[in-house]
Amino acid sequence: MTRSILELNAHQIDVLKEVSNIGAGNAATALAQIIRRPIKMTVPTVRILSFDKVADVAGGADAIVAGILLEVSGDLQADLLLLLPWSQASDILAIMLAGGKSSFLELDEMEISALEELGNILANSFLTALSKFTKLRFSPHVPSLAIDMAGAVLNLPLARLGESVEQALVIDTIFHEQQQSVDGYFLFIPRPQDLKEFLHHLEVVSR
Repeated sequence: MTRSILELNAHQIDVLKEVSNIGAGNAATALAQIIRRPIKMTVPTVRILSFDKVADVAGGADAIVAGILLEVSGDLQADLLLLLPWSQASDILAIMLAGGKSSFLELDEMEISALEELGNILANSFLTALSKFTKLRFSPHVPSLAIDMAGAVLNLPLARLGESVEQALVIDTIFHEQQQSVDGYFLFIPRPQDLKEFLHHLEVVSR
């Protein structure tokens, strides 16, 4: 029987917090090089949520969000999903492109590319840190952007990984640029049958 990710112990949570903070620091460095301005990222909380509760963090299933999805293969299969409430996605676009507010109905190619690159930077930074800690090999695929209601965006990993997905690791992520802060949510969703191996590798880190 697959062990539930909801049963993570304190050691595993500590490992995930450290991995997330290292990944956020590396992502901020890469993002600052792109926008040519200092930017910081912090991870105040790493939470384990049942999958049917994830939409609530972004304002509910009907809230419009930007979702940047990357498939992950290698030693395990998973999906990484950067979930941004649209007001926050618009703010991060203004930071990245030094422009005004964007409409989700009229995104141009540059704005789409910027959001996909943001997801790509975060995913690769997180996976690199996670790989160093767990010794697992991860291969992220090309990111894809979906602008839709949160419930519809969250159906994308269910379609790929299977309806049996019940939990997600939710990494609260805050972008800081000058006096402005932008909130986002970074989801790590392993395939249900890969949970046991993932949890085992977290358990043995630093022990």
